[in-house]
Amino acid sequence: MDDLSSSGDRDVDRFVDANISSFAAWDVAVYLDNNADVNADVTDLAARLGRKEYEIEPVLHDLVDHGVAVVSSEPDGVVRYTLSSDHGVREVVSRFVELAREREVRLEFVRRVLARLSRG
Repeated sequence: MDDLSSSGDRDVDRFVDANISSFAAWDVAVYLDNNADVNADVTDLAARLGRKEYEIEPVLHDLVDHGVAVVSSEPDGVVRYTLSSDHGVREVVSRFVELAREREVRLEFVRRVLARLSRG
């Protein structure tokens, strides 16, 4: 990645490239960062984010696969998700959210998401 398409934080750039493949993924990452101790199921997360479950479910599976989120099953069979307790993961997610507040960096992240969406 060249300097023009960089947030200035290599770990955040890697996080974005690996995990923020859609605006739904962006929403989930921001929500989990802002609610780091939440333990919610797909239905609850979709409702809180104003999205459809079918948008959120694959995002959560990807975040679990990449170690960003953790999945747990309740005795009643409900599957719940939470942000990883790994300090390093939480730090990178928080830095992503913080950097996305800066207009230029946010626009770069948006460009990356749109590029991924256009590739299918």
